[in-house]
Formats: sequence, C-alpha cells, structure tokens
Amino acid sequence: MRFMFACGGTAGHINPAIAVAGRLRELMPDCEILFVGCVRQMETVLVPKSGYDIKTVRVCNISREKTLGGLAHNIKALYFAVKSTIQARRIIKKFKPDIVIGTGGYVCYPVLRSASRLGIPTAVHESNAVPGLTTKMLSKIVDKIMLGFAESKRYYKHSEKCVVTGTPVRGEFAAYSKSKAKAELGISADKPLVV
Repeated sequence: MRFMFACGGTAGHINPAIAVAGRLRELMPDCEILFVGCVRQMETVLVPKSGYDIKTVRVCNISREKTLGGLAHNIKALYFAVKSTIQARRIIKKFKPDIVIGTGGYVCYPVLRSASRLGIPTAVHESNAVPGLTTKMLSKIVDKIMLGFAESKRYYKHSEKCVVTGTPVRGEFAAYSKSKAKAELGISADKPLVV
C-alpha cells in the first residue's frame, strides 16, 4: 500500500505524521510512504531525519490583514496556491498513493485538494482543540476528519466525517512511563503536571 502525508510549518504538524508513518511501517513493512512539505521549512529536515522521503511544493500563507499590503500578499498567495496545486497533482500522479493524509499546515490544502479531485481517499488530522484555517477549509472535501479532542467536533459542519483518534505519538514516547519521566524531571509523582 502507498501512503502520502502532507504536513508542514511546525513540529506540531510534522511529528504526528511521522508517528503514524512509523506505526504503518511497523504494521506493513512493505508499504511505501512519501511526505509532501513546503520548500525551505522544518519538514525538509525532520522528515528525512526520520527515514522518509519528502517532495516539496511552494505555498504561501494567507494574510488576514485588511490593508493594501495584506491584499498584495494574498495575490501572491493565490499565485502560489495555483502553482502548488499543479505541483502536488504531479507528485500524486507519479507516486500513485492509495490514501493521502494531512496533519496540518498550509501545504495540506493543495495536496489534499488535488488528491480529492483525483478520486483518492483523503483524511485530515487536527491535533489542536480549535482547528486551523487549512483544516477547516479541507473539512468540506476530505473523506475523514481525525481529531485529537472530542470537543473539536463542534467546529465542523460535517461532523459525521469526524473520528476522535487522539494525537499520534511516536512509539518511543508512547512506551515511556509517566512516573519515570516525572522522577527524571524531579517532579512529585502524586502531583499533576501541566505543560
């Protein structure tokens, strides 16, 4: 099976995808995995360091400023939205994924939109309690919306697509003992820890 992940911008978007990819590789050693990220962003370092291939597209964030500068920025963003969608479509057609999963960041939009238009099953995962702009936009077109928190369902018009999965954590962290971690950090085992 072939899995494609779209993620980028922050480690909070990248690490859940790496965690899921790692679990898939454990369960299906012969599966093929490809990441798609944004040019010159941290995913171009973190993903290869974790042992996965990555292709890049160039995207630009959307400005919410109601100024002439904001308008100029959004014209540039529109240009890159079109260009990145064409790039994503080429990457998808070459890799031929069985499913495309987005875990957040602007790069998810052109990749998942292209996959959806090509008839490839799509899913997006939102680790945050309040969804980001890209995830909200994608919620209309993806097949499944995976959530880190049940309370997040209220933000989606298509709540029937929602599945509460929790936030994926890499295996080496999931197996780590909470009491051992607290002891190593010098925190009392009987007190709650808020990070």
